[in-house]
Amino acid sequence: MIIERPSQARALGAGRWLLVYGRRKTGKSFLVERTLPFEDYFFVTSDRTILEKKRWQEYSYDSFKEILRRDLGSGKGVVVDEFHRLGEGFLDYLHALPQSGRLTLVSSTLHTARLLLERRSPLLGKFGEVRIPIIDLADALRAAAGRRCGPRELLERAIFLREPVTVNLLEEGDPVAAASMLKLTVPALMGEIFAEEDRKISAVYEGAIRAVAAGRCTSAEVSSHLFSRGLINRNDPSLVQQYLENLQRFGILHKLPVWGRNRHVYRHVSPLTRIFYYLDEKYGAAERDIPPAQMERYLAELMPRIVEDSVRELLGARLGMRVHLHEAADFEVDGIFATFRKPELALAVKWRSRLERNDVVKARESLGRSGAKRKILFVPEKRGIPAEGLELMDVRDLLKTG
Repeated sequence: MIIERPSQARALGAGRWLLVYGRRKTGKSFLVERTLPFEDYFFVTSDRTILEKKRWQEYSYDSFKEILRRDLGSGKGVVVDEFHRLGEGFLDYLHALPQSGRLTLVSSTLHTARLLLERRSPLLGKFGEVRIPIIDLADALRAAAGRRCGPRELLERAIFLREPVTVNLLEEGDPVAAASMLKLTVPALMGEIFAEEDRKISAVYEGAIRAVAAGRCTSAEVSSHLFSRGLINRNDPSLVQQYLENLQRFGILHKLPVWGRNRHVYRHVSPLTRIFYYLDEKYGAAERDIPPAQMERYLAELMPRIVEDSVRELLGARLGMRVHLHEAADFEVDGIFATFRKPELALAVKWRSRLERNDVVKARESLGRSGAKRKILFVPEKRGIPAEGLELMDVRDLLKTG
């Protein structure tokens, strides 16, 4: 299965010198190879061996630099994948090169991306920045729609397909089988993100990732979690703010404002990493094999929240509105979509195989209290459900463009 990603492909055409970065296994190399014209594609291995992938030849560092200078000088395209492994001396060399030809650098480490993007970097301004996230839900849905399955299975399968590493797993099995492989795949997904950080800092990053997966989603809650595990010296949210911002910049977490309150919460960008760390924090999934029947129950426990986040994210992108979470003790709304601080749309998500009329009545009452003009109830399948004064939306509506 090849999942087309038109928005990322367009971003790669935005400049002649590009820095393409993102977490491991988001499809960076695949997109670059399919989208950009180039004459040489160099891949730097973990032991700093430099391979040219078209001819599958190995080059010394000095020969590589000479080919790079010659090809760029003659206007050719060159890709250097995992370039960070060449060290900071290579960055100095790039700084000295005239900005000619088409140069694309690809990296999967947080350290290198931060090093290049911070203000004092000598390369600032020479490169267009393209972060490759996981696959958009809309693209994954279109790819999954060719299979014969019901709406619930379609959306849940598409959510897993947002991670390219799951494509082969899902072609041969279902989400439960794919989830059973998470303890092997997720550590590899995180891979080299923190390879250039010292061990103590890496532990803080992983602790923050685990905290958010376990539902500790504010900076204060993350700080308390890290302090309780001895990863920071005092329980102070200001100590974790930079870690959270770095994780957000690199596409591991995203930050959502809470409607009507001066606070934000963090969520995992990747449903897969969220599932793995949630299962590990709650059930010790990294240390044992979970039987399929148990895994199915655990996924059923978590999937409604993942669907809620996924639908809210997709609608926000499609509508071009700012997305807010909503917190209230007396009524439940799963998302507020606003323009200029005015609520335009309120969303409720009911991810159940069977919806009772009373569920629709309660959703209508809650959405009515939001003050939004439009009130949408999202369900797996809307046929046969009374609208009760609401806009009904289901999985098939997500497949529509625009």
